[in-house]
Amino acid sequence: LFDKRTKLSDEQQKTESKHREQDDRRRDLEQKNNGYGLEVARLKAEIAGLKEEDGHYEGVDPYKNKPLDDILLEIKQFERMREGFGAVNMKALEIYETIENEYHELVTKKDKLGTEREDVLVMINEIDDKKKDLFGRTFEVVNENFQNIFEMLSTKGKAFLDLEDKKDPFNGGLTIKVKLTGKKFLDIRSLSGGEKTMTALAFLFAVQEYEPANFYILDEVDAALDKHNSEKLAKLIRAYCRNAQYLIISHNDGVISEADNLYGVSMNEHGMSKITSLKV
Repeated sequence: LFDKRTKLSDEQQKTESKHREQDDRRRDLEQKNNGYGLEVARLKAEIAGLKEEDGHYEGVDPYKNKPLDDILLEIKQFERMREGFGAVNMKALEIYETIENEYHELVTKKDKLGTEREDVLVMINEIDDKKKDLFGRTFEVVNENFQNIFEMLSTKGKAFLDLEDKKDPFNGGLTIKVKLTGKKFLDIRSLSGGEKTMTALAFLFAVQEYEPANFYILDEVDAALDKHNSEKLAKLIRAYCRNAQYLIISHNDGVISEADNLYGVSMNEHGMSKITSLKV
C-alpha cells in the first residue's frame, strides 16, 4: 500500500510539473502574441506614414526599372552637389524675414499708390470734363460775339469760329472761316491784309465782350485798313469806350476823328521828342 501511495504521489508531481510547464509555455505564447500585435500596429503606422510621405512625390517617376548601381551613382552625385553648397548660413532665415517684411511693405505701398493713381485719374477725368464743359460754353458765347461783330465791321460778310476737333477740342486748334460778298467760306490765311485785320479785330472784340478789361492799347491796328473800314473800326471802338478806356496809336484820320483826346508826338530840331495834347 505504501508503494502504491508513493507511486501516485510521483505521478501527481509529474502531472503538476507538466501543468506548470504548460502554464509557462502559455504565458510565453501570450507575451509573443502581444509582441506580434504591437509590431503589427507599428508596421501599420509606418506604412501609413510612408504612404503619406509618398503623396508628396506625386507625379515623380519612381526608380522601379532603374538598376541599383545607377541609383547609387545618382545618390553619390546628389551628395557631392549637397557638399558643394557649402556651409549653411544660419542668418539666412533672419535675412529672409527682413527681406520678406520689406517686400510686403513695398507691396503695400504699391497697392496704395495704385489706389491713389486711380483716384488721381478720376479727378483728372472730372477736371477734363469740367474744362470741356466750360470751354464749350465759352466757345459758343465768343463765337456768337465774333459773328455779330464781324457783320458790324463787314456789312455783307459773314464769319464763324470752327474747331479742328469737335469731339476733343483740346486735341486740335481753332480756325476762322470767313465769307465776303458772296464768296465761299475761306480760311483767314487766304484773305488780304485789310481783311485779316478786320477779322482779327472782330475776334479780339469778341473775346473782350466775354471777359472785359478796363484798359486797352492798340498799336496801329488800322495800318492795313482803307478809309471806309477805318471809320467802321473807329465807330465800333467809340461804342466800346463807354465801358473801357482805349489808347490807340494811329496815323489814320478816320480813327483820330473819333478820339476824345489826342496826343501828338514829334521831334524838334534838337532830336528831342515833343508831346502836344488836344481835347476834342
